[in-house]
Amino acid sequence: MLIHKKVWLTTGLLFCAMNLSATEYFGVHVNPEQLGQGFDSQLTMFRDTCVTGELVETGNTQGELSYTGANTVERHMEETFGKVKGGINLILFAGSVSTSLSSRVTDNSRTASSSVQLIYDARDLSLENRTLTPLGESVAAQDDLQVDAVCGDSFIHHVKLGSEIYVTARLYFRSIEEYQKWVTKIKVRFLFYSKTKTKTKEWLDLTENGVYSITVDTRGGMTDRLQSILNNNPTYCTTDNMDACIDTGSKVFDYLFSETGYSADIQNAPKQVISFTTQPYGASAHFSLAKPHVDKGTQFALEEEKLRVRLYANQQIRESLYAFAQVETDDTEKEQLLADVALAEQNIAALDEAADTCRGTTLFATCQQAVSLAIAAQVFINY
Repeated sequence: MLIHKKVWLTTGLLFCAMNLSATEYFGVHVNPEQLGQGFDSQLTMFRDTCVTGELVETGNTQGELSYTGANTVERHMEETFGKVKGGINLILFAGSVSTSLSSRVTDNSRTASSSVQLIYDARDLSLENRTLTPLGESVAAQDDLQVDAVCGDSFIHHVKLGSEIYVTARLYFRSIEEYQKWVTKIKVRFLFYSKTKTKTKEWLDLTENGVYSITVDTRGGMTDRLQSILNNNPTYCTTDNMDACIDTGSKVFDYLFSETGYSADIQNAPKQVISFTTQPYGASAHFSLAKPHVDKGTQFALEEEKLRVRLYANQQIRESLYAFAQVETDDTEKEQLLADVALAEQNIAALDEAADTCRGTTLFATCQQAVSLAIAAQVFINY
C-alpha cells in the first residue's frame, strides 16, 4: 500500500472542479446504489434517478497521511467538506455530519486539538454506457421546470469507496479564560505527547483543571483490533495524570503504522463512499434533460446559517461536558454533566431533523418552518 505523507494542514476531501463538466463532493448520504441519481447543483440536493447504465469498477488502493493542528472548525469544514456553492447549503446537504466531525478535531474557545488524518482509497465505481430510465424518458418530454424538479441538472457519475480515520489529541479547559492563558503562554502546541517529555511547571499550572483525551473518529475505517484498543484503554485523563492516555495514543499509532496492523486489517473492513462526482446531463449527451441554467438565488442560505451556528455550539458543549464527565469522581457532579450531554444531543437531533427536512424538499416554506420548529425546541444549557 502506497502512503503519501504531508506535513501541511490537511486538505481532506475537497469539493473541487475536476474539469469543466464534473464536480466532486464529500461522500455523505450516498451509497453506490445511487449511481445515476439526479442532483441539483445549485441547491446541493438529490433528485430522482433519470439515467441508468453499466457499473464499472476500478481498484487503486492507496493511502494518504496528513496532520492538522490549531485549526478552526470553519476552516476544517471548508477544507474537508468543500465550499458547496460558496458554503451555501452545506448543513442542509450534509446535516450535523459536517459540524460533528469538525468540532471533534479542531480548536474552539475552550479546547486545543492536534489531529492526524489517514485516508485509504480502495475502489472506484462509475456509471458508463448510460441511457435514460423510464422516468427520465417520461420527464424529458415535459417542460424545463418539471425536468429540473424531478431530475436536477446533473447526476451521480462516480463514487470513491474507502475509509477515513482521525486520531485526535485534545486539551479541554473549564473556561475561555483558562484556554486563552494557555494559548498565550504555550507557543508549541503539538498535543501528541510522550511520557519521556517532561511537562514544565508552567504547563502543569496552566492545565491543572483540564482534561486530556485521545479519540479516534472513522468513516468506514474501524477494525476490530482498533476498536479493542479504544475499548480496553483509557481515552480521557486528568492533565496531572496523563500517562495512561499517552500510552493509548502510542498503541493506536503502533497499530495504524504496523505492516501487520491496520493496513492488513483494513482490506476486509467495511468501506464507505468518501466522495462522489456529479456530471451535467449535457456532458453525458442526454440533451433532453439538459435545460437552460436558472438562478435559484440563495433563499436557503439564512436557514443554513441558523442551523450551523446552533449545531456547532451544541456539539462543542457536548464534547466538553462529556470529557469532564469521564474524569469526574463525584457521582452527583458526573450525573449532572451527563444530563447536560443528553440535552445537547437532544438539541442536535432536533436541528438535524430540520436539515433532513430541508434536504428532502424544494419548497423553501417547508424548510423554513422545520428550522423554526427546531430552534423553538432548543433547550438552554448552562455552560
